[in-house]
Amino acid sequence: MMKDIYELINDMDIDENEFEEMEASELERTKVKRVVMSSIRPRKRRWSRNATAALILAGLSTALFGMTFPAYANSIPVIDNIFRFLDVGRSGLFDHYKEYSSAMNMAEENNGIKITINDAVFDGETAFLTYSLESNQDLGAHPIVHSLFDMKGADGVAGSNQISKVGNNKYVGLMTGTSFSQDKDRETANIKWNIETIWKQDSKEEITGDWNFSLKLKATESSTQRIDRSIEHDGVTVHLDKITVTPISFIIYYDQVVNQKVRAKWDAVDIGIKVKDDLGNPYSGQGNGGAGDKEGYNMSWSKTFEKLDPKATKLIITPQLSFYNHTSDNHGSVEMTREGSDTESTVQQRKDNEQEEVILEDIIVELKK
Repeated sequence: MMKDIYELINDMDIDENEFEEMEASELERTKVKRVVMSSIRPRKRRWSRNATAALILAGLSTALFGMTFPAYANSIPVIDNIFRFLDVGRSGLFDHYKEYSSAMNMAEENNGIKITINDAVFDGETAFLTYSLESNQDLGAHPIVHSLFDMKGADGVAGSNQISKVGNNKYVGLMTGTSFSQDKDRETANIKWNIETIWKQDSKEEITGDWNFSLKLKATESSTQRIDRSIEHDGVTVHLDKITVTPISFIIYYDQVVNQKVRAKWDAVDIGIKVKDDLGNPYSGQGNGGAGDKEGYNMSWSKTFEKLDPKATKLIITPQLSFYNHTSDNHGSVEMTREGSDTESTVQQRKDNEQEEVILEDIIVELKK
């Protein structure tokens, strides 16, 4: 079996003089800081949309290397395990996904760009699709793939798209989509992924086309345990709903309810959770997005964590509240209103504090075997 990229790099006999330094942008430096800090503070994502929305997507272009490999850039082989390759920071979250995925090998070519879905896996909540992209032109270091990702029967879909350059005009990516619905079949996922535009960030150019995929995935085996535990802090209630365990991961579902007093003081409230087990193992996780009211205060979330240690008998879940007020630094350069309108002026700060974080008491869950 082909070695993955980490083993290949370890096997290389590299002369340090062959490295060529690359200038890193502020955004790239921030990403590196997030990886380093991930063991201290949980990584948060905010998705505030109506539950009936057809799609919630976040485009994410990731630069994997801070240096280039001039002697090897043109000889990187086909990457056998894109899941692990794109696990920036080596969290271990995707270590077992390749083992349980299905080989798809579905390709569409348009306007000089060929996109191939390599492998896919569905854990009953989220679909994970690895893909490769070959182009007849350089798309830059951080292209953005604009697409519509839909699951049949879902009221809404949240997801992310991560892509990295691996060679001349060659890229690999990971598309994830999580369905939100009150009544859905978790045994299968009927997916449509329609790619409409690829944006070259470096030159601000767009390449339009039709790269359309339809696929059906069977969910991995899973077992669900109800938690039904809540904790309240100064007008914010965090409710842990349930946990689903699969052979490759476990998923925690949780809700937040924010009262009017908190809404009057803060523009936004996010809930993050850190998880460890009774053996002392910390777990890396990835947020799947959420659905709720249009203001984004009362929300239902889910987060996928790496494979659960079979010897664990308890999970220690630590909720963390994050309160935000919108400023030009954290919310763009336009003033947002509750009605959804905006004006071309700098955001007005209506509160003194811009951000506040509170760590709540641990919630201990006895795992049913």
